[in-house]
Amino acid sequence: MKNKFIEFVKRRARATISAAKALAAKWIWQEESVDQMETQLDAITGNNSATPPVVGQEEIASQAGRALALAEGNWKTQLGVLHQWTVQGLNMAKTKFRNDPANLTVVSGLHAAGTTPEEILAQALAWESAWGKIASTWNPSATNTYAAYKTLRKQCAEDLQIAFKDAASEASEEAGKLEQMCNDLNDVIMAWYADATKMFLPGTVEGDMIRSTIPTTYTASSAKTPPAPAPAPSTSQTPLTRIKENVNYRNGGGHPGRRRSFFRLPAGIPARYKTCDRPLLC
Repeated sequence: MKNKFIEFVKRRARATISAAKALAAKWIWQEESVDQMETQLDAITGNNSATPPVVGQEEIASQAGRALALAEGNWKTQLGVLHQWTVQGLNMAKTKFRNDPANLTVVSGLHAAGTTPEEILAQALAWESAWGKIASTWNPSATNTYAAYKTLRKQCAEDLQIAFKDAASEASEEAGKLEQMCNDLNDVIMAWYADATKMFLPGTVEGDMIRSTIPTTYTASSAKTPPAPAPAPSTSQTPLTRIKENVNYRNGGGHPGRRRSFFRLPAGIPARYKTCDRPLLC
């Protein structure tokens, strides 16, 4: 869903620019020109007819959001494979060494019931370590080999997790820029309106035009009410459940925050888009 506040600011800016042009013969605002207002608006929406074309911050933020979704999907998919391999290898090892007390002791205390990225990575590291100690030449299947497992676990713990974390940071940054640009433009057009309505009183042609064509009121309640957030997942939930929560990037609030998808990790892990802070030790 498009951000209602951003749409309101764009609509208000276009109406303000149109009104300012209509009044140009009688009054020109001294603080900022119409061209400057249009430049601010183009920086948000983009302008393909400009030379060179302007890529708007809306598109930049959208691209960052798509990159985040891709990075999240890649990490989630490979974590799912890693979890499956851990379950397969560990359970088969417990069967294989059921009559070998020394080796059975190494694996008997290990588990593969993780439901979060942190748990899956921690259990994978524990199994990889045990596997290397007792039977690194034994393979549960043609694809689930010790070498392939090590490579996949390292990829999930490092490359894919870092890519997800970086994409989340980038998406947050670009969304924040978009919000700030809209706030800055909104401040300008609010100031223009305040001065214009002092210059042209109600009952005049110009004053009535300004008041009737430029929207002035926005409330967060005018936006569609989002669905209630899902309850916190239990430890028995489906692995890697993705949830959505609101994150408000606008200082001071006042409009709905952008939505972000991320993995819910155990309580106590700080910060948005939580990931394992020590990849190799996950």
